[in-house]
Amino acid sequence: MKRFVWLLFLPALLGLSACELDRHELHEARHNLSYTMKMHHIHMLINHALQMAAQGADMNLNGVDRGPVLLEKSTDLMKRAMSGPEMAQLHKLGNAGKPLMKMTHELADNTTLLIEAMKTLSTGSKDKDAIRMLNHAIEVAATGSSLIMLGQQGMAGDIDAVMVNHGQSMLGEASGLLQDVAGTSEYKTLVTHVVHMLIGIPEMPVASDRDD
Repeated sequence: MKRFVWLLFLPALLGLSACELDRHELHEARHNLSYTMKMHHIHMLINHALQMAAQGADMNLNGVDRGPVLLEKSTDLMKRAMSGPEMAQLHKLGNAGKPLMKMTHELADNTTLLIEAMKTLSTGSKDKDAIRMLNHAIEVAATGSSLIMLGQQGMAGDIDAVMVNHGQSMLGEASGLLQDVAGTSEYKTLVTHVVHMLIGIPEMPVASDRDD
């Protein structure tokens, strides 16, 4: 009799265990989605800093007074993105050792080096045409990267796929521009590092529900 009762309850117990496992997996998926989305918003701030910096660098080449202002704003935005309370909270929650966090800090470090190099550009800089092409590659890559991350958040229906596809096309264009530019080896190396990192930003994880 006891064995019969046990057999009756066994499927229910197994079902409860499976449900508990499913809930745990869903919680993990939602947590990963929330974390990645927050990191992608920081990436988009970095991308905007790069866009402003590229414009400021071109202005420096043309002797426009606004150039240094944009470059300083880019530096300020980088500091806000990487040293603000949001980043501090992500570290406090134990994310410091995660691959995406490490990649983000590496991207920020390379971006900072590039912006500092942009600040040294002037009307007397050599290979101006090549530098302008590299600056354009940065703008294109940063814009494409942000489009992809926005589209991957899945908030706008069918247009999300259009954004992702166009963003990927822009990253391809940026990569092609790097191959077309000759000269300015040191500056090109800095730009190449940043563009390749923008291309390598991982996709949003997939989950059936969203976490705030």
